[in-house]
Amino acid sequence: MLKFDKLSKIYFSPSGTTEKIVTEIAKNFNISQENYDLLSFDEAKEFSDELVIIGIPVFNGRIPKTACERLSKMKAKNTKAIVVLNYGNMDYGDALLELTELLKENNFEIVGVATTVSQHSQFGEIGRNRPDENDLKKINEFGRNIIKKLETDSVNEIFVGGYKPYQQYTTPDFELKCNEDKCIECMDCFYTCPEDAIPEDSPTTTNMSDCTSCSTCINVCPEGARSFTGPKFYTDYQNAIEDSFERKEAEFYL
Repeated sequence: MLKFDKLSKIYFSPSGTTEKIVTEIAKNFNISQENYDLLSFDEAKEFSDELVIIGIPVFNGRIPKTACERLSKMKAKNTKAIVVLNYGNMDYGDALLELTELLKENNFEIVGVATTVSQHSQFGEIGRNRPDENDLKKINEFGRNIIKKLETDSVNEIFVGGYKPYQQYTTPDFELKCNEDKCIECMDCFYTCPEDAIPEDSPTTTNMSDCTSCSTCINVCPEGARSFTGPKFYTDYQNAIEDSFERKEAEFYL
């Protein structure tokens, strides 16, 4: 029997898929649950005597800077963590090591790690419709195995791949366009942008010097008015399509 009476779900999920995977794992736990969405939650927080699931996506082989900064404010005391690194069927680089090292520094006790695959947030043809039924089956099996581990109070160090110093953090030099004929100025993009890159008085524009190409505004737009564009986007898109059609599978560490 689990000794926890609360489960906190912590995630940074511009396209919604990382949140979906965290939620899928959480379904296996019949305890009270709270959500911390790092797209908007930016406060110091200490977790004590509970279980957390932390889900973060990969941006160019690293964890997103904004997610890293906000997660750094979250400390733990006697708190066990299930870690989910979600990526778009390409390469997660040093992000898994970076994420687990950050959590260990903040005193989270990691009891399980998963690298999961979803549809790519920028290049939708890569990993299309993932996580699929087979992915979800494996993810839920991972959740049940975590429960078994927690019930036996098993303790072990979990080692993951990656290198230090981490590869250089880069932001794609993409352009973002908004089709003004489609835009209804609902302001969803303005309210959800984690970088405050969309001006309130001009929601059809984007301050590209602040934008990290996270795709949040594209995914929340109810009219499909926003999209990536520009020479760099199309070049990277073609290169990604050529290199990334081999199906990657989830990895689990217990």
